[in-house]
Amino acid sequence: MASRQQILYPLPSTATLRSHYVGQSIGDIPTPAAVLDRAIVERHCTQMLATCQKLGFQFRPHVKTHKTTEITRLQVGRETSDVNVIVSTVIEAEMLVDYLLDCKSEGKKVNVLYGVPLPPSQVERLVQVGSRLGSGSISVLIDHPKQLDSLGVFDEKAGFAPYLYLKIDTGYHRAGLLTNSNAYSSLVAAVVVFEALGYGHLRGFYSHAGHSYGVDSSNAAMDILEQELSGLEEAAKIATLSRPKTHLDAMMEQPKFVLSIGATPSVSSVKYLGQDSRQAESQKLQRTIRRVQSIHKIELHAGVYPILDMQQLATRAAYTSLREPVLHSSLALTILAEVISTYEERTPPEALIAAGSLSLGREPCKSYSGWGVVSDWGIDSVESKTPSAWQVSRISQEHGILGLSRVQEAQSLEIGQKVKIWPNHACIAGAGFGWYFVVDSRLNPVGRGDEIVDVWVRWRGW
Repeated sequence: MASRQQILYPLPSTATLRSHYVGQSIGDIPTPAAVLDRAIVERHCTQMLATCQKLGFQFRPHVKTHKTTEITRLQVGRETSDVNVIVSTVIEAEMLVDYLLDCKSEGKKVNVLYGVPLPPSQVERLVQVGSRLGSGSISVLIDHPKQLDSLGVFDEKAGFAPYLYLKIDTGYHRAGLLTNSNAYSSLVAAVVVFEALGYGHLRGFYSHAGHSYGVDSSNAAMDILEQELSGLEEAAKIATLSRPKTHLDAMMEQPKFVLSIGATPSVSSVKYLGQDSRQAESQKLQRTIRRVQSIHKIELHAGVYPILDMQQLATRAAYTSLREPVLHSSLALTILAEVISTYEERTPPEALIAAGSLSLGREPCKSYSGWGVVSDWGIDSVESKTPSAWQVSRISQEHGILGLSRVQEAQSLEIGQKVKIWPNHACIAGAGFGWYFVVDSRLNPVGRGDEIVDVWVRWRGW
């Protein structure tokens, strides 16, 4: 049964979109448009799952970047027995219910973590999601005792208590508590009371390393990941000492919590953990992992990694198997825009595109001063693998000014020409579109790399 929000934010028909666009070239569709390369998305998702399996980590993908069932399936993978996801809005959880019910029908356990500290106004909708998915399907973040007041209502209406993750601040300072604060001690004490009442089950601890976007190497990203893991280890220790001894505790040295850490830069850095064994950051992280895994479960979480963007390239945290930084050819999302005027008399020359902040976003990137980088697709290449000399230098709501980053390599643009732009932040750029036009670069060798092979509809609303 659709929720009220789903009714208020109806989605276009996927079947209609597919019948209209599949088989067309992206050069023939209306612009601006969001174009995804399925081959790149699949590769990133496969690599992330393989990394977690190799290291013995659980993985909980975040769906907020893409907001599609299709990419969620790729993030989870076919072989995963426990399907754990994170959402930033309740509408994302509501839109995933049918997929998660399919997972349950295959004998898999499912759990949705609502990824912001629990708002009282959203409890009723989470109850509806939990009622459809069953016991053990809902987890919530807590970083203030008042948020616990809603748990009794959830338990009464859903018929089961949610799992609780305490949100810990390990350096980002957006949400969560410092483990050495009085506020954290008070929160743990309150959780103990609510657990005794049966209104919630403390499952683990959660940290988001948003500050890892500021790194410029995989070693720096590993260092942040180690700080996160150590911080959650300390949080678990404090909580363990504060809980009353039970019969179960008596059979174990400590309860096994889930320590959930990550962000795309820090999580990407562990892909080749151990290959740089001489690096101090790698050695320290590996020691911490071994220590924590002897007691608790480690869970990685990340969101933008299937798609990547200019901000992610700037962190230099992700590497290829050859230990070379990930390049533009690993960015799955481009924004297709049309050139609508050129200004050759300006110094240096500029051009105007009919795409602005509502289609590209307005988030900065530390590696350059623009708002998007124009690929070589349609200029010097047909495959969109490297940057052209053009970038989005200025931006307003529906206008983008293309300027030259390398004046000596000026490439001419013509009115009516389509260009593909790598955005700074894929999460924000994608939000302006109702669906993704999907291409597959594996078809490049047979001249079909620009052919639309699918259309993936994005969820709308909150």
